[in-house]
Amino acid sequence: MKSQVWLITGCSTGLGKSFAQNALKAGHHVVATARNLQSLDYLENSDRLLKSVLDVNNSQHIAHVIQLTLEKFGKIDVLVNNAGYGLEGAFEELKMEEIRKQMDTNFFGLVELTQAVLPIMRNQKNGYIFNISSIAGKRGIAGMSIYNASKFAVTGLSEALAQELEPFGIKVVAVAPGPYRTDWAGRSLAKSENLKTLNPQSPYFELNQKVYTFMSQADGNQPGNPDQIASILLCASQKEKLPVHMIFGEPAIEVWNRKLEKYQSPDFIQFFPHEQYEF
Repeated sequence: MKSQVWLITGCSTGLGKSFAQNALKAGHHVVATARNLQSLDYLENSDRLLKSVLDVNNSQHIAHVIQLTLEKFGKIDVLVNNAGYGLEGAFEELKMEEIRKQMDTNFFGLVELTQAVLPIMRNQKNGYIFNISSIAGKRGIAGMSIYNASKFAVTGLSEALAQELEPFGIKVVAVAPGPYRTDWAGRSLAKSENLKTLNPQSPYFELNQKVYTFMSQADGNQPGNPDQIASILLCASQKEKLPVHMIFGEPAIEVWNRKLEKYQSPDFIQFFPHEQYEF
């Protein structure tokens, strides 16, 4: 396995933490980032490690971490856009401030960092970009509309970028995990006010109750081990040919297969050629 420079966002916990630990263990140089530098104390200092504060919504942070990376390691081989969080609640009950914050972190922060890294990878004529999406970026789920929107955006962007960047030797992959043992369903999960309080006066009380119960039971009990995703991405970063989509975990695979079945149902999708004028 050839040594690479990995720039990873959202390394404080969960998938990002696993990516950083496993990349270092494999002998790579790692730029581990998080909004709170102290949250990276679990990583022992090393010549192959750079810890940096990075809020992906902060343009100055983005420019600074890239400058530090180039000064220390001289290149960026792998970008892992992992920073993000979940937002849940009935669409009507979400505030625009909450919606914009979700899109800013999960999508626009990823966009700005990727744009900043691309000139470096183009000059190198190689690079790997792993955009951590979700199976929620492939199937809409009631109570997760804005999280769905953010991850659908990441998935669509990844598909287009994979085509745009192929001539430059840059591979782009949309990584879609299902339930893995991270704090996504716990500390990192934001909720609408009526979901948080389970307000019985809400017209969406039954939906909120269902989502609340499901997430509470899932938190800490997810079947997937983040190290599995890390090990596969480490192998993928050595390959010349990669798929545009990677779906992780049996529950996510099942969700995708059910979505494929829906594509065969006229209750879900219908087609209208140019010549057809009747419904």
